[in-house]
Amino acid sequence: MSVVENIYQNGFHIIDNFLDEAHYQELRSLVQLLHDQGNFEPAKIGQQQNKVLNTTVRSDHIFWLDKEKTNPAIEAYFAGLKNISTALNESLFLGLVDYEAHFAIYQPNNFYKKHVDQFATAQERRISCVYYLNPSWQEAFGGQLQLYDHTDQPLTTILPQGNRFVCFNSDIPHEVRTAFKTRYSIAAWLKIRSMTHVI
Repeated sequence: MSVVENIYQNGFHIIDNFLDEAHYQELRSLVQLLHDQGNFEPAKIGQQQNKVLNTTVRSDHIFWLDKEKTNPAIEAYFAGLKNISTALNESLFLGLVDYEAHFAIYQPNNFYKKHVDQFATAQERRISCVYYLNPSWQEAFGGQLQLYDHTDQPLTTILPQGNRFVCFNSDIPHEVRTAFKTRYSIAAWLKIRSMTHVI
């Protein structure tokens, strides 16, 4: 099924080989370089000025992507986000007009407990996206994305395999299981009512 059909019927959609191989490899090299240079910071939870560090909830590290400072691989990824957004807007009338994204690294024993991405007091985030940068990932390495339905029953478990893209409704509960090997990804959100950059 298409992304529109799957989001509408199931709440999530998976695309393998989301980018061409060259852009995928460039993004993988970039995230490793940024990590080696010490550019990542511990991820926090909460909104804006109220963000707090809570390593009992999440223990990954992140690096926010600047939409004004990109390279061809990041531009290709952003173009993919725009295509998804356009398709969802045309068929489901979601009103998506903005996005934000960051690299994420889960080192061994890192995790992110069950949560939702759509804040109760600010619901700009409508579609959550994850793009994986991990070649030859195996189940034994952990780090799976677990989605739940709205009755807290498991919906699907997704292996963070390289060049795999996942998008889902931002009000769906989900978690990142404990990783046992360094796990790289890009997390992004398609948003409504943004006052800054538009898609």
